[in-house]
Amino acid sequence: MASSLPNLCLRKIFECIEENEEDKPSLHSCLLVNRHWCQEVVPILWRSPNAYMSKQLVEVYIACLSDEEKQILNDNGLNLPPSTEIPPTFDYSKYRRVLHIGGLYHHLWWWCNLRRDECIGAEGRWILTELLLKLFISRCPAIYRFSCDATCLLEKYDITSYPGAESCLPHIRRLTLTGKRLRKYFEKFSICHGVCQLKTYLPIYEWDTEKQCRDIEKFEAEAEGLVDFIQAHNNLQDLELHGDYYGHDTGGRIIQALESQAKSLVRLKLSYVRFEGHPPFYGIGACKNLEILEFDGCDGLTSEMCAPLITSSLSRLSHLNISNSDLPVDIVSALASNANISLREVILCSTQSSEYLVQVIEALVSHCPNITKFESNQIHGTIEISAICSLLSNSQQLESLSIYGASLDAEKFLPAIGQSIPSSLRRLSISSEWQFTTTAFESFLEHCKAPLTWLTLSGCECITDEYLELIVQYLGKTLRHLGVYRAVYTRMESFEKVRKVIPEVNAPEESHLKFYQRRCLRDD
Repeated sequence: MASSLPNLCLRKIFECIEENEEDKPSLHSCLLVNRHWCQEVVPILWRSPNAYMSKQLVEVYIACLSDEEKQILNDNGLNLPPSTEIPPTFDYSKYRRVLHIGGLYHHLWWWCNLRRDECIGAEGRWILTELLLKLFISRCPAIYRFSCDATCLLEKYDITSYPGAESCLPHIRRLTLTGKRLRKYFEKFSICHGVCQLKTYLPIYEWDTEKQCRDIEKFEAEAEGLVDFIQAHNNLQDLELHGDYYGHDTGGRIIQALESQAKSLVRLKLSYVRFEGHPPFYGIGACKNLEILEFDGCDGLTSEMCAPLITSSLSRLSHLNISNSDLPVDIVSALASNANISLREVILCSTQSSEYLVQVIEALVSHCPNITKFESNQIHGTIEISAICSLLSNSQQLESLSIYGASLDAEKFLPAIGQSIPSSLRRLSISSEWQFTTTAFESFLEHCKAPLTWLTLSGCECITDEYLELIVQYLGKTLRHLGVYRAVYTRMESFEKVRKVIPEVNAPEESHLKFYQRRCLRDD
């Protein structure tokens, strides 16, 4: 029956197996079924084989090189092992579809370092990397994902000029270019017309040593390069623009260029961008199909600047992430209100006031009944706890809740949280240092009607043997993961008993338990 399946059908089945990380190892078993299956599985396994360091992997690729290329390596002090002289069963190099220059570069240097008995100079390592890059570019019919995370590597290896680049690189759909002075590389990769996912760094102001000021002309030129690249595409669906910890200015025009992706852009992430004096976000507001919006480490955001996000009514927004960014609360609340039933995931991790969190939760309770995930680090007192309980009571589809913040005495409000938890909840993570007695904890578990599969109490040092017994008693039938990293006053024997019921238990190391227990005995 298996051999009678059409090739396309088999390939689709194997691709589905590859996409599931848990099932992926079974692909290696499929290799051994018969020759036909082997021929279909090998190209899938070798699309992106650099997930882990492997001596054999490097040597297989070297074996794919020509005799002349191998001689070049020998001439540069790299005495190849005998395994590289044997022609491989397949031309594995032609199956690559993912190329990460930084990962390949470090993988090859790691392999060279294993061969310490050989005289391998730096030049020989550079040559090895270049030969394998040329091998992939010349033999791969298409590269779908390309990334390079260092400008010096792009300077060293101009892959756009390698033989085969004109037929291989235009198929790139996911492009990551990070580093400084990227304009010329955007020009080189202009042959990639099908890019739908772009991750890159924003240009920065460099210092003009002669004029003793910021080089505005160079910044403008770099910004224009990114603008031109964005506008040259008509199907960007996923865009990440990254600054650094000092914050980068976008120059205004880069955000404005997003209007060219109004029909296609689905996800936008802005990281460490300084927005002081930035014009209104008309470019983002034009992207009415936006589903995921993320601000991470951004500052200088104002209500006037963000107004287009509201007037455009991003009604398809399903994921909103505000992390360490000063997005005004009226904008966040309005985004939630406009998204309405579409909004499903909200992350608020910032240093805003209690009123900020309360106002956002009020908007979620009033307008967003389909929230499935909520995360916040703003839990600093009973005001925030009351807001969280309100969210729990009114979010009947909530599946995941992660909260953390200040150290609190949870004795009084922990049972109330248990009463508020909807039956839909599956993952609960409390990462703050809360203190509570077994009485309050048992009341919480009694009132919690949700069949939790994931429970993390990572900051709670109050967890002892008695608490673990309660967890097994009330959640033993459903819980698959338990995280109690700070439960240092618990016996190792108790953790062993829990592991017989709960498959995955993240507990303190035994040495930490003994240390704390000895300290307790000494204090007594």
